[in-house]
Amino acid sequence: MTTTRVTARGSVHPWQFGLAVCAVVLPLPPVIASEGGFFALPLVVATTALLAVPLLLHARPDIFPLAAGAIAALLLPWSVLGSLVGLFVFLPSAPLLVLAAAADPRRRPRAARLLAATGLVLTASVMASGWRPAYFGW
Repeated sequence: MTTTRVTARGSVHPWQFGLAVCAVVLPLPPVIASEGGFFALPLVVATTALLAVPLLLHARPDIFPLAAGAIAALLLPWSVLGSLVGLFVFLPSAPLLVLAAAADPRRRPRAARLLAATGLVLTASVMASGWRPAYFGW
C-alpha cells in the first residue's frame, strides 16, 4: 500500500494577513481625527472597502497575493490623484499590500522575515510620525 503525501495550505500565513490588516487600519486614524472633509467620506469608505478585499480572501492562498498586488497597483495612482481631497493617507497602504502578498514564509523563509519586518517598521514609522489631518489640507 502506497501513501501519498498531500501538501495543502489551508489559508494565508498570519504574517501576510497581519500586513493586510495593517494596510487597512493604517489610514484610518488620520481620517477619524479629521474635523472636516465629509464630502470625501464616500471615497474613504470605498477605498477602505477595496483595501479589505484581500482580508476576505484569507482562505485562498493562491488568489490572495494576486488580489493584494492588483489592489496595490490601483491604490497608488488613486491616492496620488485623490490627494486634493485627503486620500493621500492611503499611500502607505500600497507597499504594505505588496509586502503582504510576498511575505509567505512557506515559499520564501528568509525573505518573508525581512518583508514582514519591513512592513511592521513601515506601519510603526507612519503611525509614530504624528501626521496630522491639517497637513493634508483637511
